[in-house]
Amino acid sequence: MPEPDPITAPYGAFALSSFEESLRRFAMALPSYRLRRFAESTIRRVLMSNGRNVADVEVFPGQHARLHMRDNRCEKRVFVGSKTWDREERASMRRQFRDSDQNRPFIFVDAGANAGFYTLSMLADAETNGRDLKAIAIEPDPENRRRLEFNLNASSDKRVTVVPNALGSEEGEAVLVQPEINRGEVRVSETGEGVRVRLTTLQTVLEEAGVERVDIMKMDIEGFEEPVLNTFFGDAPRNLWPRTILLETRHEAGITEGAAGLCLKHGYEVVQQMRQNAVLTLPSGKSS
Repeated sequence: MPEPDPITAPYGAFALSSFEESLRRFAMALPSYRLRRFAESTIRRVLMSNGRNVADVEVFPGQHARLHMRDNRCEKRVFVGSKTWDREERASMRRQFRDSDQNRPFIFVDAGANAGFYTLSMLADAETNGRDLKAIAIEPDPENRRRLEFNLNASSDKRVTVVPNALGSEEGEAVLVQPEINRGEVRVSETGEGVRVRLTTLQTVLEEAGVERVDIMKMDIEGFEEPVLNTFFGDAPRNLWPRTILLETRHEAGITEGAAGLCLKHGYEVVQQMRQNAVLTLPSGKSS
């Protein structure tokens, strides 16, 4: 029997056997973080040892994904490890979610959505807390976006607006540069060969999506955060400024430099610093 096509086959074509799924869930259910990390790594190697490249699994409660483990580090980690994957970042976002106004829909922006796991995580939290959620997932890379849209369809979720553009400091065009090893590190370049995509500003994305405020924005656009935010803070009305920003900071020399430093200059405060990311919040009274 021929192998199913990972692009066209319906969700479930690459499901694990019941034994394999029990192993995967066993690793993620261990109570100790250190023990869980060790078990996840070990069982991931076991489940991939037979040449498995693709798997259809529930990544978060009620949220499903087709994972391509060989060319995207993020998808590989989530395969056996969705509980520990970026756990501090997602826990911080979950706290912000719980503390927000319960009487209005929660607005989440996923800038640099990759295959959509932050968006899927927020959707799971919304279901758990019985909250309305509107999400905007921005992903310019055609293959990553195809995976994102597949995962959203597999989860039967219609609350996400997918934006196919790259964020920039101004409107225009750019080239996507694709690393050979990790699809999660696709970046924008103004020159060179590759897929050409539309560049648009963050303000334009939000206005075209019809939102008047943002509760949380996660931004991971491979070093282009500072020019994008510089234009945004200079031009966008304050009611569009996200109350909370989860920002990748591994490209910067320190929290006071680059995009994070720019946020600090505009009134944001660091509420949590992780190894690769920081959570910054705009205190009450500094936004509409």
